[in-house]
Amino acid sequence: MTLSISVLGPLVIESGDCRLGKVPKKARALLAFLASQAGQPVTRERLADLLWPYQGQEQARHSLRNCLLELRKALGRNTDPHLVADFATCRIQDAIVDLDAFERLSRSQHCGDLQSAAELYRGEFLADFDINSEPFQEWLSVQRDRTLAVVCDLLHRLSELQNAAGDHDAAIQSGRRLVMLDSLSEFGQRALIRAYAQAGRRGEALRQYKSCAETLKRELGVAPDVETQLLANEISRSNGAREHSLPGPTVEDPEPAARASTSDRLSARRAPSRADSAREGTTTPRWPCLLPNIAVAVAPVRNLTGDPDQQFLVEAFTEDLVTDLLRHGRGLCLRPLSDDRSASDGGNRIVERGYDYIVTGSAQTSAPGLLRVNMRITDAATSEYLWAGRHEFKPEDLAPIQTRITRRISRELHVLLLQAASRRALAKSRQDVGITECLSEASSALKGKITPELTAQAQTCYLTALAQDPRNVEALTGLALTCQTLVSNPWWGDPRAAAAASDLGREAVAIALDLAPGNAVAKLIQGMLYSAGGQLELAERAFAQALGMDHGLGAAHGFAGYNAALLGRADETWPTIERAMRLDHTDRRHSIWFFFAGFAELLLGRTETAIELLEKSLERNPSYGAARLFLMAALSLIGREADATETAASFRKQYPDYRTTTFEQLWLSRSGSSTYRLQIHPLFEKIRNLGVAN
Repeated sequence: MTLSISVLGPLVIESGDCRLGKVPKKARALLAFLASQAGQPVTRERLADLLWPYQGQEQARHSLRNCLLELRKALGRNTDPHLVADFATCRIQDAIVDLDAFERLSRSQHCGDLQSAAELYRGEFLADFDINSEPFQEWLSVQRDRTLAVVCDLLHRLSELQNAAGDHDAAIQSGRRLVMLDSLSEFGQRALIRAYAQAGRRGEALRQYKSCAETLKRELGVAPDVETQLLANEISRSNGAREHSLPGPTVEDPEPAARASTSDRLSARRAPSRADSAREGTTTPRWPCLLPNIAVAVAPVRNLTGDPDQQFLVEAFTEDLVTDLLRHGRGLCLRPLSDDRSASDGGNRIVERGYDYIVTGSAQTSAPGLLRVNMRITDAATSEYLWAGRHEFKPEDLAPIQTRITRRISRELHVLLLQAASRRALAKSRQDVGITECLSEASSALKGKITPELTAQAQTCYLTALAQDPRNVEALTGLALTCQTLVSNPWWGDPRAAAAASDLGREAVAIALDLAPGNAVAKLIQGMLYSAGGQLELAERAFAQALGMDHGLGAAHGFAGYNAALLGRADETWPTIERAMRLDHTDRRHSIWFFFAGFAELLLGRTETAIELLEKSLERNPSYGAARLFLMAALSLIGREADATETAASFRKQYPDYRTTTFEQLWLSRSGSSTYRLQIHPLFEKIRNLGVAN
């Protein structure tokens, strides 16, 4: 009987014509690991250390034997030939594994093979799979990064081949998927821009460039590379369209961008000062600053290999480390440090220079062909080591290892940020307030109207609770929810506050899920943060998992429906909203559900129904900016210009400092779906015509 194992995406095990259901998690991990070894045997010692690292040697081997028995029982007798286990080793043989075909096809130069490989990549390697084993999680992280790099590379090559063959629509689809997988990769952005241009869709090519420039500025604080700028300006000139206002230097003067190194461009990012705000005429945001601004110094990684030829590798590691930290820690203030030695010259001088924490590291040779990278986070005031990590790898595996290191450092820095925010919240609270009272007050605040004041009050309560119990899952989940609320209502504060909240919320809910993997509400909030951040496929998966844990969770149905609309499947929204309304009867949530449904109906062209639903949303929450924004578009679409103008005036009064382009980018940047973009563009044409803060 055939055994089929799919690891690219959620783990799927099929024996014959049947998909296996309940298989113990460790048994699934064992099968997935063996399936990923291309038929090569793995020693029992390696498997025991990988899956049971916290047990003694004999106990771990005993656990492995039991796991093999459970796996054989789950697979059935007819699949025994596929699982080969002798006294010393174990392996999978003669099974159909998607990873094997994926890697083989990805090396091909033929368009059909690359297309097949791309179709095999259903999602992240072993998506949303985890076990309580650090060695297994480290291996899993490397595989995820490696397979992501492979699929991005093959999609880039596939797009070029499709363009060369004149199949421009297919090239555009490949480029869109590439950008969706890694929106910060400029070679992917250029592939999509070029595909649009070669298809004769110059307007979309230029819009994609603008989207790329805005994404890089928002996420990294940098401008596009000169190559990307040159491509965009070439497309603009070829259309005789010098009127296009392209961000960044033009072709006539590319030197400023060329002269600025990556570190120069990154270090130039800063928060606007009060004087800047005054000059620009902006008003004070209504969202209070609850998160402290911690300054992190990043020292160059030292080359201790004794090999001068490795210096370029170490320097590149430092550059990419800073870039990745900026991407994952937008609420952190990163500053360069001249060298690692200056980090140890004395805590007082470091503190005087404005650093709170210092990231240092070194690279050395650990064994023939292996590099060892040691990374540390130090308290700048006390010189106390707060975290240290060591990683060994082959030089050619640097990219995935570096991503793993960056994510871990980002997590640890956000934990420090969370601790600082919690201490500050506790210091400002009543000294006799307990955890239960904090959680109760936060819950009460979130049951009222959706306002920045009430949401900030709830966030303060959750932070105060975490100061007393950092592992409190309810407080971590609630904090993440308040962060998601700010991200979904960016007009409450400045963009940096929303970005910082997004990153902190992501880490807080990840910690909550580490502590309570089966928490449906935490998984729901993770999906909400994914959706607000434009990671729609990850959001869709998270909502499905939340509903798998608790099918009666009304909010999961509602947000899954809204996410479907952003994915270009607005026809799926209304049925999910109906389920959400049956399960959740609060006016606060119904305001959201009516907006989601009205937004989807508007995308589908059912304007009268959309108006009715959006008005119901505003009846329950008159300050709901998004509902008012799209109501004006709907009214204008059916010729009710007087009502549309009145709604627009009300919106301008509510949000005087936000421009139409800001709102448009907010909704466009969340989805790469061509269907969705075709649906949303006419709405913003109406909004622009109404002169909402143009």
